[in-house]
Amino acid sequence: MCSQYYGKKDIKSIHKVITITYWLSIALSILFVLVAMVMPGAFMKLFTDDISVISMGEKYIRIVSISYVFYSLTVSTVGVLRSIKTVKIPMIIHSISLFINIFLNYILIFGRFGISPLGIKGAAIATVISRIIEFFIIFAYIIFKESKIKYRLNYILKIDKIIFNDYVKVTYPIFFNELCWSVGSSMISIIVGRMGTSVVAANSINNVVNQFATLFIQGLSSASSVIIGNAIGKGNYEKVKEYANTIIILSIIVGVISALMIYLCKDVILGFYNISQETKLISKEIMTATAIVALFRSLSSNLMMGVLRGGDNKYVFKYEMIFMWGLSIPLGFIGAFIFNLPIPIVFFLLKSDEILKGIVGFIRVKSGNWINDVTRDKKDM
Repeated sequence: MCSQYYGKKDIKSIHKVITITYWLSIALSILFVLVAMVMPGAFMKLFTDDISVISMGEKYIRIVSISYVFYSLTVSTVGVLRSIKTVKIPMIIHSISLFINIFLNYILIFGRFGISPLGIKGAAIATVISRIIEFFIIFAYIIFKESKIKYRLNYILKIDKIIFNDYVKVTYPIFFNELCWSVGSSMISIIVGRMGTSVVAANSINNVVNQFATLFIQGLSSASSVIIGNAIGKGNYEKVKEYANTIIILSIIVGVISALMIYLCKDVILGFYNISQETKLISKEIMTATAIVALFRSLSSNLMMGVLRGGDNKYVFKYEMIFMWGLSIPLGFIGAFIFNLPIPIVFFLLKSDEILKGIVGFIRVKSGNWINDVTRDKKDM
């Protein structure tokens, strides 16, 4: 909504969208703070039955939940800034937060500069401090320094009913999509967690490599949603289609690069870890499966999350749910616990939704029947 309103140069409506986003972010994050504070053990038991892991997880979650409200507001603000094509500031602020987090982890986990080692509690405290600092920096920027939309703190006191109704219509498919996707990702983690400690360790290593290799995919996806939204807001639909076709080509290129990075760097990356030979072999197998999926993940992320969310949220929601909950999770569960299939095949099944989303996303974008302006003209306000 912000990117489309920015395309129309309707700054006041952007203010109203930001206010609604902040209030909803606060409400939802408080809900998860309560869950983390009241029942962290029950939450951890969903993922593992290892008593020592649950015990450590309880300590970590209780502390780190303090940062949830701050981080939700930070993420919301970053989304707004990206939608108005301000991308350098969020990058700089995230970088500052990252280095603060790393430095505090070093001090608090291991005990440096006269501080007693705190272990996992230290890791949680470091995260909380870095998230709070990150929030205050980015909030100070948008209130006192940002010049494109000039959002002010007193705007947060008024919620516009018309924009709120539009907001609900536009975001409820995205909200439930992300909610179901998050629960689905948790289900995948539960399946992996029940496959053994070695598989969990191998998957953790794979996730680190995968996140690093797919940074360009995530960046392109975020940029795509902004570019498409701005163009739709301007009403230039032919240009929207041109942008979408260009994003398809870039997605394929980035996907190939990501796949090659994962596959070719797996031996080098594993050399940095002090792990058993069994875990090392499992890691290699999982990374190979992940590399195969990477190309399709690039298409699915950039087309479904980037292009189609610029005007076809319900389509994205429908196929996300069908492929994740109707296919990849059931197949992964059956493959792991009923047929006892090899680990790389199970991981391939768990990520099979990315392949199908990439295919249907490509077909939908090429059809051109997805462009939708979700904003209002000023005369309709």
